[in-house]
Amino acid sequence: MIRRVVLLLGLALAAPAFAGASDPAAAIAAASARVAEAGVGLETARAAGGDRVAALGAAIEEHEAALAALRAGVGAAGGRERVLTLGLATRRQEIARLVAALQAMGRTPPPAAALHPQGPLGAARAAAMMERIEPALRGQAAALSAALADIGAVRAVQARGRTELEAGLAALAAAQGELVAAMAAEPAPGEAVSPALAAMARDSETLTELAAALAAAGGPATPGGGAAAALAWPVRGEVLRGFDEPDAAGVRRPGVVLRAGPLSLVRAPAGAAVRYAGPFLEYGYVVVLEPAPGTMVVLAGLAQLRARAGATVERGEPLGLLGGRPLGVEEYVMLPQSDTGAGGGETLYIEVRQGQGPVDPQPLFVDLEQDGLP
Repeated sequence: MIRRVVLLLGLALAAPAFAGASDPAAAIAAASARVAEAGVGLETARAAGGDRVAALGAAIEEHEAALAALRAGVGAAGGRERVLTLGLATRRQEIARLVAALQAMGRTPPPAAALHPQGPLGAARAAAMMERIEPALRGQAAALSAALADIGAVRAVQARGRTELEAGLAALAAAQGELVAAMAAEPAPGEAVSPALAAMARDSETLTELAAALAAAGGPATPGGGAAAALAWPVRGEVLRGFDEPDAAGVRRPGVVLRAGPLSLVRAPAGAAVRYAGPFLEYGYVVVLEPAPGTMVVLAGLAQLRARAGATVERGEPLGLLGGRPLGVEEYVMLPQSDTGAGGGETLYIEVRQGQGPVDPQPLFVDLEQDGLP
């Protein structure tokens, strides 16, 4: 019996600690406070006068960023729970032996514990060994109990985070609905494409050809009239495919594809003249901007359009919306972090033409951490 307990003690002491250094509760609490603050911003934007599209768009972007932080906290809590649960599962046999030994020690009456085949000396030695082993065993039992309590606490934190995430997503969906309605209430500039531009779009087989035709045709002067400044990313998201990078079908395009959230507001990357704004092939609505002479920025894939050909826009001015639908909490939580905005498969294609042809757009945009994309 003593040798078995010694072996059990060695196994128990070799088990990894269940407690972790990370604190999902603190992360979720901080993110929840940020979501609450962003919710106040949504309410302020709803009541704002003037350009409600711009106000709602800015408030929605901040709310989305806050929800992403909360989602990360919920995900961390889920990961912590899985680590703890897996740790217990992998030590199941050792834990069962530990519990059995403690139960056996509790059931053995003192007179029986004093009996030993080697007589009183053996009994004394066994008793001395048990005095050293028993505290360690009970310490391991306390650690096991703490691990179980830790799992319960993490589950409770995760449940609270999911509840707040669900409420935040509902508020986001309501604000997005108001944004769509505000866009729809404005005149539809995409339907007012001039016959000349409509013919140019009809005769172009690719976005590259459309940009080339617009550059050759000339148009209104650009706002600055000089070299283009660094461009801001038009939506929050991530680069899904780089310049000339093949897609799943092996097709290469001379631009980049951004993956963004559903109903994302697309903004002007720079002050520019709007050379074209309207439908084009399978891309939905397309906006072509000229921020500097000889530079054309093509934004393709919009579902709603606000820009009007022949107008000028300032950097950050809303041009339109991507399509998609709001995500439910289960869908939002289960998606990989980088796919948060891909529930509706929303993408924006960006092509930049300088001089005689397309160039890699990414070096022309500011660092992702400095502007535009979070």
